[in-house]
Formats: sequence, structure tokens, C-alpha cells
Amino acid sequence: MKLTFYFDFLSPYSYLAWCWLRDYMANAPSSLEFSLKPVTMAPLIHAQETKGPAEIPAKREYLMRDILRRTQKEQIPFKAPVQLPFNSLYALRLSLQECASLRQTSVVDAFYRKAWEQGADIGDTEVVHQVLDSLDLPRREWMDKVGSKEARRQLKLNTKEAIAGGVFGVPTFLVENGSETEMFWGSDSIHFLKDYLAGEDPLDKEELKKFQESYKTLE
Repeated sequence: MKLTFYFDFLSPYSYLAWCWLRDYMANAPSSLEFSLKPVTMAPLIHAQETKGPAEIPAKREYLMRDILRRTQKEQIPFKAPVQLPFNSLYALRLSLQECASLRQTSVVDAFYRKAWEQGADIGDTEVVHQVLDSLDLPRREWMDKVGSKEARRQLKLNTKEAIAGGVFGVPTFLVENGSETEMFWGSDSIHFLKDYLAGEDPLDKEELKKFQESYKTLE
């Protein structure tokens, strides 16, 4: 099986999902392949002609309360960034597998911790420098990657790939299992994702087919 994680640092729910995935990857079976795919959240959401939670005042207020409750309940380190929304483009480009290569997991983790554990603005160039320094990565070489044509192109390709695959928000996990692909959206779907990975998916596919048929009149 292959597990693909689509994320944007801008999403606090992506941070919650990452906290789980980071630990899961460390102890996962060798037969499971992982792919970390940074995407830009805004075009992903707007491609479905919808708005993000932060763009709707009532949802934004709920999101803030929900995140604080969940991080307290689950004892996840959390500190709201000083700037919201922040510009996540630099961090996303540096976190591309094509840019970070074998350091991808540690780069992704470092940016998540900087933004949502330390509350820093990772859209600030100096903060990006701090992340690179913490990983002993050469500033000049890595900052050159940020503005490169290749990085800009790859991030757009990741986002287009996600949209083409039916992804409509972040965080999203896609599991490829032979000819079957299952999507799990949001950090609150992780318990179902774990069931699926363990071969214990409670989904009744016959009932799903009936359900899908009943909605065909809306298309």
C-alpha cells in the first residue's frame, strides 16, 4: 500500500494530522510506502467552489475553539502563530520531496513545530532561516530553491494532482491499495484511516453503492 499525505502548513488540522503521521511513520510496516505532498490550500478549496473555514466567520470561531479543545485533550503542544493567516509558500516549496529529498520528513516536521508549537510566522524570511539553521542546512543554497522555477512548478503540479484526484481540502490522506484508492479527509478521520490500514475498515461497500445511487439525481 501507498499512503499519500496532502497538506498545507496553514491548516491547523493538518498540524494535528502530522503529529499522528510523524509517530506512525516511525513504526509503520516496511510494506507501506509514504508520500508527503505539499499543496496550496486556497486553490484546492476554491476549485470546488467552496470557501475555507477561516473565510466564514462562524466556522472560523468554531475552528479556534475546536483546535484548542483538541490539543488540550490530546496533550498536543500548541501555540497560535503570531500572524494568521501566514504565507506558507516558502515552507511548502522547501518541503517538496524534489527540494528536500532525504531530509523531507525533518523539514516538514521543523516547519510544523515552528508554526504551531512555537507560534512563529513561517512566512517571515528570518523565521525560515531559523528553521534551516536548526536542521544544519545551508541557508543560501536552500533559499535559492524557494524562488526556483522548478519548486514553483512542482507545488502547482502537486495541487493540480490533488484536485484531479478528488481532494477538496487539507489534511487529506489517500491510500492506494492495489486497484483501490480510499480517501480520508480531516484529522478526525484518522481513526478510520487506522482501521483501513489494519484491514479492519467498517465501510459496507454494498450500502455505499446504494447510497451513491440515491444521490445520482443531484448530478
